[in-house]
Amino acid sequence: MSKKRITGLIVGLLLSATAHSATVYVSDIQFVAIREGLDNNTRAVERGLKSGTPLEVLEQSEGYTKVRTPSGNEGWVADYFLSENIVTRDQLDVMQANLDKSVASREEVVKSLNASQAKFQELSNTNTALKEENESLKQQLQEAVNLTKKAQVIVSQNDDASYQLESLKQQADAAIAQSEKLQDTTEQQWFVIGAATLFGGLLLGSLLPMLRRKKSSSGSWG
Repeated sequence: MSKKRITGLIVGLLLSATAHSATVYVSDIQFVAIREGLDNNTRAVERGLKSGTPLEVLEQSEGYTKVRTPSGNEGWVADYFLSENIVTRDQLDVMQANLDKSVASREEVVKSLNASQAKFQELSNTNTALKEENESLKQQLQEAVNLTKKAQVIVSQNDDASYQLESLKQQADAAIAQSEKLQDTTEQQWFVIGAATLFGGLLLGSLLPMLRRKKSSSGSWG
């Protein structure tokens, strides 16, 4: 026998001894099946191994480990189902509690998020309403400004009309006064004319008899 073959045999025996002495445990997967071959489609030697079950390592190959169960059954299991540390029910309970807490926290976060979204929508609606109200107030203010300008124009026109009316009133008063003055003057003139006519008539009435007598006297003298 050559030295290389002897050396390889010794190394294999050492590795085999090391593998037989190792112990692994079913990981935090709840139940695991041990199968005949390196394939999940092969027949199960033993089913329902719970988390934390110790398994004796017999051989390792291509991501699978051949183990012996506490019942004495031998078979293969994928390495990702195994852990070098024991997983107890207490650890599982703690993990489950942490998981439940995480789920509850997630639900609280979701509720908080929904509440925040609802508040954001409410604020958005309020902002929209305020913008619409602001636009309405701007329009009302503009209308008020326009009405003020129109009122100022009307007041200005009324002031001009009042001034014109006052001027016309003054002109009318002056015309009435002038008319009354002319009427008084005309009445005075007519009075003087009437008095003169009356006086002339009286004078003429007095003189005519005297002229007639004088003319008669002159005729008798001839």
